[in-house]
Amino acid sequence: VAWITMASRSVVHRLVANAAAVRPAARGFATAEHVPPVKLFGVHARYANATYTAASKAGKLAQVETELLGFKEVMSKNAAFSGFLGNPTVAREAKVEAIEKMFDGPKTSPVTKNLMVTMASNNRIGEADKVVDAFAELMKAQRGEVECVITSAVPLTKPQLKKIQDGLASQTGGQAVAVSTVVDESILGGVTVQIGDKFLDMSVSSKINTYKRGLM
Repeated sequence: VAWITMASRSVVHRLVANAAAVRPAARGFATAEHVPPVKLFGVHARYANATYTAASKAGKLAQVETELLGFKEVMSKNAAFSGFLGNPTVAREAKVEAIEKMFDGPKTSPVTKNLMVTMASNNRIGEADKVVDAFAELMKAQRGEVECVITSAVPLTKPQLKKIQDGLASQTGGQAVAVSTVVDESILGGVTVQIGDKFLDMSVSSKINTYKRGLM
């Protein structure tokens, strides 16, 4: 466990090397300016909502977002560490100890550490990636970003992605767009674009299906 914790801790600290330490957020009900910008529901959302409010009060929303995304990256790249956190046979005390060591130090926000220790204490640390996703959704809403998912049959090159992004800019009235990409070989070619509640299907599979329906 020690080597897993040390390796993962170093990755997180590198990701937040320029972030300053903050004091724990004061207790109390959230005022309007600290309330999450959108309503999310469910267990993971409750953790994300509470963390958003605490980080907002501390004035460290950006730092906490960076730290949480860094932790998610560690989980995705370090199978041993992720398996340790998600293993139901590992005592929660051991997970709490590992998390406390990982987020120890002045460079880590107490808000982030409190979230992770709380999740470990509640035996939910293996679901941290879902909480991070919920927090990221809150941050996108806070920045006024429109979420866009581009799906292609093969990974897009940077020039291809930029061309699509430039085309999307005219469709959003200058509103910021948070783009993520997905590879799905079943669409055969072309792309599909989900932006907000709008869906644009320019895939080869869609064209083939349209052609087939025309022959019926």
